[in-house]
Amino acid sequence: MPFGCGNCGSAIPNLSYPRVPGHEVIGRIEEVGPGVTAWKVDQRVGVGFFGGEDGTCEACRRGETAYCQNAIMTGITTDGGYAETMIAEARALALIPDALKSEDAAPWYVPA
Repeated sequence: MPFGCGNCGSAIPNLSYPRVPGHEVIGRIEEVGPGVTAWKVDQRVGVGFFGGEDGTCEACRRGETAYCQNAIMTGITTDGGYAETMIAEARALALIPDALKSEDAAPWYVPA
């Protein structure tokens, strides 16, 4: 999906290359994975820096998913919005209304 996205440019420890940067991504769904029922092709969605948790580490088992030891981080642990296409966890998506302009919805807007 083509994106508008942000990239903070901060130094990220333990970043493994090659990696496509860019978080706070807005785009359209091109395909949904098996078992995904809440999302449909062509919906306009966004995903932030925090792209999901593993659900198995000690912090997640305590219900503190913001402290996940194996968090999915868009543009850090998975390729981000500067890619032509990217994969995002369905649970990390937010619906973005078509009426909302991308430059108003994304913290930093990069026209696709």
